[in-house]
Amino acid sequence: MAVPLFVLSYVLGCLSPGYLLVRRATGRDLRASHTGSTGARNAGRVAGRGVAAAVFGLDLAKGAAAVAVARLAGLGDAGAAACLFAVVLGHVAPAQLRFRGGRGLSTAVGGLLVLAPQAGLIGIAIATAAVALTRSFTVAGIAAAAGAPLAAWLAGLSGGATAWVAATGGLILLAHARRPAPPSPARPGN
Repeated sequence: MAVPLFVLSYVLGCLSPGYLLVRRATGRDLRASHTGSTGARNAGRVAGRGVAAAVFGLDLAKGAAAVAVARLAGLGDAGAAACLFAVVLGHVAPAQLRFRGGRGLSTAVGGLLVLAPQAGLIGIAIATAAVALTRSFTVAGIAAAAGAPLAAWLAGLSGGATAWVAATGGLILLAHARRPAPPSPARPGN
């Protein structure tokens, strides 16, 4: 049961509301704008606050849905945390977008709030403190991802679940470190 749910979680993560909503609102490929990320911040830069809010909410929801389905299927902490990793992997590296997606923080927070609400709230507190101190959402995302294993441990998750949460945090850190691909040059005549 765990492997099909892991795959389903990855597929759910591949759904990219940022890419789809910006394409619908502006006709543009979000991956060719600003940071190249398909997340809410980049969507907001390209299509405005309303689209950014929708993307943020949908990204949170897909993380929460993946973990909720794992829980409903009877998976324990470690299995549900593996599904958290898979949904974030799908968000960060969606197959249909040539593995160029978002950074995964909103999706991870949504899933973590279902997996272990205290851990999710600790992550939000870390990110909030980092924004207050640095005024940088990027630093906030990095701090929250780096603090994820500690948050999972403080929330009392099992060792296996904490390891999956740590892997998810590492994936988000890698996504933040990845350099965006430069926008494709316009073809002559277009």
